[in-house]
Amino acid sequence: MKSYADAHCDTVVKAMEAGENMLEFSGQLNLEKLAVYGSAVQIFAIWLEPKYYSIAMRQTVKYLDYYLEQMERYKDRVGMVKRFLDILENKKQGRLSAILSLEGGEALEGEIAALRMYHRLGVRLMTLTWNHRNALADGVAERCTGGGLTTFGKAVVKEMERLGMLVDVSHLTDAGFYDVAKMAEQPFVASHSNARAICPHPRNLTDDQLKIIGEMDGFVGLNFFPPFVGEKDTVTQDDLLRQLTHMLDMAGEDAVGLGSDFDGIDVTPTDLRAVEDMALFLEKNPDVKPDDIPFSGTDGTGIWEPSGGKNTREKFPAGGRNGMEIRR
Repeated sequence: MKSYADAHCDTVVKAMEAGENMLEFSGQLNLEKLAVYGSAVQIFAIWLEPKYYSIAMRQTVKYLDYYLEQMERYKDRVGMVKRFLDILENKKQGRLSAILSLEGGEALEGEIAALRMYHRLGVRLMTLTWNHRNALADGVAERCTGGGLTTFGKAVVKEMERLGMLVDVSHLTDAGFYDVAKMAEQPFVASHSNARAICPHPRNLTDDQLKIIGEMDGFVGLNFFPPFVGEKDTVTQDDLLRQLTHMLDMAGEDAVGLGSDFDGIDVTPTDLRAVEDMALFLEKNPDVKPDDIPFSGTDGTGIWEPSGGKNTREKFPAGGRNGMEIRR
């Protein structure tokens, strides 16, 4: 079985809300299903419904508490990742690797100290916005305003880079994307976004944006949500491959991987409804090779090694730096 890695799922939130455990959760992805792929790597996102924005930090802490309890309960099967060496150790022990992300800066409630707190608890990636405006930037639902990063948003990006956290630009407006690209001193990611040239949805990335991510040694994760994949009522694995081909052409082989959005989408490709269906997808498409995780150094370091505010791009030499990549 091929190795498997995915840059985005909403399983933590959905499993907790359902009152289920992460091992056997009845949704599109759980730890037992992932175990079929050996020492798979999964980024688990904490996403807040807008109804929680008034108590964003309180609700985020509840999800964090659930996630940490589940990691402890199933520690013989899955290990938390805070640095790249943890992935190597998990592989050695035959465990899954779990990386924690926040989907939306609402969780900070305007406090940069909260970012440092979340980092100490294991968060290693943050999507700056969901679809709406927050204290950091405008999300794609606000794209008509032309708004990008706020002063606070720029301070958050700088602090994330200092801490070694991945900045995620999925859901940002185009203006916000270019604000990040202009100031970034480290690679950044779009964890679950597709190509706008193939499907002209505002959540997708333009060719120029895909090229910038590739040039920055960044990473883009293919989103399985049909409205982001193609302009038709239903999509299949063939449509995903069409997206992948274009994304590879624009961003490059080392910059493209999977960002399924499992358990965050209620509609999927007709022949790829849950993570177990990825086995057939990978078998049918031998050139698709999702590997470990983006920005992993062969020396055991990774982007989540604190940079001290310095430009650390030299830590990621071309070739072999990225895992979670798809090669042709």
